[in-house]
Amino acid sequence: MYHISKDTLWKGIIEDLFDDFLHYFFPDWASQSVDFTKGFEFLDKELDELYPKPKGGQKRYADKLVKVFTREGQEQWLLIHIEVQGYADPNFTERMFDYFLRIRERWNQKIMALAILTDEKIDYHPKRYEYTYQDTRLQYEFATFKVLEKSEEALNIPENPFSIVMLTAKKALEKSNREDQAQLIWKTDLVKKLKEANYATDKIRKILNFIRYYVNFKKEDSLTKLNQSIQTTFKQRNCGYRRSYFKRSRRKK
Repeated sequence: MYHISKDTLWKGIIEDLFDDFLHYFFPDWASQSVDFTKGFEFLDKELDELYPKPKGGQKRYADKLVKVFTREGQEQWLLIHIEVQGYADPNFTERMFDYFLRIRERWNQKIMALAILTDEKIDYHPKRYEYTYQDTRLQYEFATFKVLEKSEEALNIPENPFSIVMLTAKKALEKSNREDQAQLIWKTDLVKKLKEANYATDKIRKILNFIRYYVNFKKEDSLTKLNQSIQTTFKQRNCGYRRSYFKRSRRKK
């Protein structure tokens, strides 16, 4: 059975639906300031230069660094960090500050930072890095979005396909939803929502793969049933959803 890591899924869906991502998390700024006609530049190479990919079994993080162009013709760098681990990381805020500092020192760019927290710890919500030594004090604050604190109603932004992505992450936080039968129910419901919303075909294909693999089935037969349900819902045969996704995933690993 195919498996895709959560960090790979997050990186892929953010890049594939980045316009919707901006409207979802920064609605006012995106509508008033971003020049969508100029597209976006994903600075994965630049981020890797600051933090080389870990070797062996070390933890990887779903980080994206993106260059956005404003209507005033200026560059705005957006640092996105997805925290997918299920435990409190004591070094998380320091790592966020370290990212900011290294990017600022290296390229002297304006930086917006967002941490999306997908963990299961209700009392874990890091929002700032603080440093104190003698009379020296430093505080770095960054925007956060903790999925566990949001209701499904709050996560569902009308006419924004990234809502389905966030609802998938929300459903996955409930342990009972990880059993195959429960997965089939809520994943099928999200597929129906996706169909009813009538989004662009390419976006539907990308979101379907996120739904499929964000939580892994224990049995191959369960994935087969979901795929059959998807085909029935969209009244078409397998349109290469999985095949096209894995070609793109291999290029980005």
